Amino acid sequence: MKEKLFALAIKIIIAKKTSPERAFDLAFKKLKCKGDRKELFQEFLKVVKGFYYASFVYPERSVEELVKIAEREDLPFKPPLWAEERLKAVTGLEDLTPLTLKQQWIRVNTLKADIEEVVSKLERKGVELVNDSFPFLFRVVKSSVRISDLEEFKKGEIVIQDKASIYPVIFLNPKPNERILEVGSAPGMKTSLIQQLTNNSSYVIALDVSWKRLKLQRELMKRLGVENVDLLNADGANLPVKNVDKVLIDAPCSNSGTITSDPSLFLRLTKRDLLRLVRIQREILEETKKLGKPTVFSTCSLFPEEGEYLVEKYEKWLVPIYLSETNYGYKKSKVWMRVVRFYPNVHGTEGFFIAKFEF
Repeated sequence: MKEKLFALAIKIIIAKKTSPERAFDLAFKKLKCKGDRKELFQEFLKVVKGFYYASFVYPERSVEELVKIAEREDLPFKPPLWAEERLKAVTGLEDLTPLTLKQQWIRVNTLKADIEEVVSKLERKGVELVNDSFPFLFRVVKSSVRISDLEEFKKGEIVIQDKASIYPVIFLNPKPNERILEVGSAPGMKTSLIQQLTNNSSYVIALDVSWKRLKLQRELMKRLGVENVDLLNADGANLPVKNVDKVLIDAPCSNSGTITSDPSLFLRLTKRDLLRLVRIQREILEETKKLGKPTVFSTCSLFPEEGEYLVEKYEKWLVPIYLSETNYGYKKSKVWMRVVRFYPNVHGTEGFFIAKFEF
């Protein structure tokens, strides 16, 4: 039954281009499965990680047969050739398996709680933490419970937020009383960090093309105690807002940087999808450039097309940013020393690209 469940979930991912969790739930219900759903889902993610390699070695086998192979053997991670070439070039890795290793990060939400008090409560509950980079940011070393099941998470005292996604807001450097336009804001993690850093004293216009995602953001803002935010359902390539002080772009992208948590990504993503997303990113940058304001651009991507190659076209407006010698950009690009990248195998984060402009 387990192999049948995994095979059906993979077929749903491919057919519907949906998330692994959604596909797994659909398969679980359709087959009327029993057992520990959470434990089975974790096993499923391991199978998905090896599925690419199994399908490459045995292209003639059925999905069911490939699932058996991936379940039985500890296979390396291998995406489609078009993606493999790009990932190897950017990361310098021959074996891409380290890109799938995941670490969990949490941010203490100081709008709702005191850092020391929260950390003390979490440690008493069996959560081992290491502080990193900022007083509010922690890496989860070990936990006897799921972070999302904790009372502190449900009350909005902590949020699960990857370290890499903190830095676009840091480079934006939001200040009290500034009007900040955030393009691609939902579900709102960066919005909430902006207001945490300014103690709810800046004004954020949070824009997203998806009304459904904005509704989720509204709920999150309420739970996290975030104020002075207007949610706007609009297209970043046709901005209805002109009067702002700074702009943060969390651009729609391939999400190739999330393979640490979603190894099914390349069952859904094609090269054509990548090129379509790059076109959208360029349209957003062109529109944002008209505002003539300091702008931070970020993508959760490891592909140079969604990073260095894209911002090369705006090189004369590029403001050099720097973190460490390990956060370099793609070295075959002209701008590799003026942008910042996070690599899963180096930083224990999602793959992330960040650039800053003075338009």
